Amino acid sequence: MSVVSDNDPLAVCARQLNSTVGTIFSQVRQLVDVTVELWARVLAEGRQPASKDLALLRPAIDAQLLATGAFGCGGGVIVEPGCLADREMHLEWWYLADGGKTLPLRPNFDRRRENFYDYTNMPWYARPRDSHNSSVEGPYVDLYGTNMYVLTFTMPIIVDDRFIGVAGLDLSLHNVEKMLIRSLMCLANEAVLISTEGRIIASNTANWMVGDLAPKLLDPRPMQGVRLVLEEPEAGWSLIQLPGLRH
Repeated sequence: MSVVSDNDPLAVCARQLNSTVGTIFSQVRQLVDVTVELWARVLAEGRQPASKDLALLRPAIDAQLLATGAFGCGGGVIVEPGCLADREMHLEWWYLADGGKTLPLRPNFDRRRENFYDYTNMPWYARPRDSHNSSVEGPYVDLYGTNMYVLTFTMPIIVDDRFIGVAGLDLSLHNVEKMLIRSLMCLANEAVLISTEGRIIASNTANWMVGDLAPKLLDPRPMQGVRLVLEEPEAGWSLIQLPGLRH
């Protein structure tokens, strides 16, 4: 990794990107806090939470989803199997439909069916569960929800040292990319934003396609350029400035 001064345009760009990612995670964190409060209240009543309790989260989910504006696709809470009194698997997940309305996502949780939806194997769920850290997954096509190219931001929900699920937001990559590109366009050189898997998230030139894999850019000095790892550790994204000028 390279060291650049605080006033360097690359450092300024990185701070802008960090701020964007931090704002998104702060919205997810609010869903975590509301869920923990609800869960603790139900336990204090001497009973195990049920799906009807999680339905009370809808106003908070709607608020955070609508707060994302054009960026949001879906959001909510996904529960660890066995944590609810009345259902083995459950998600309180809502997606943004036309007219600003939110509608529930109702996947199939019947293990006997071919389209059984096992969210426990999804990286956006498994990584927060296993590490107790937040995660950003994508870009990828949300085949089980909106069929859009999305980024999924998730955070673990911990109650009394027990993992009970994750809270998350799906954001439209198309709209998020526009916001990220505004920061990248401040750089005179060609630059890209890349995920920990080496997948392109945004670029200020047409030389890199969003979603393409470019693991060579994860080298400390990618293609004789400069690599900065964003300070938001949950994202794990890197900002790459290449030696060529942007055309």
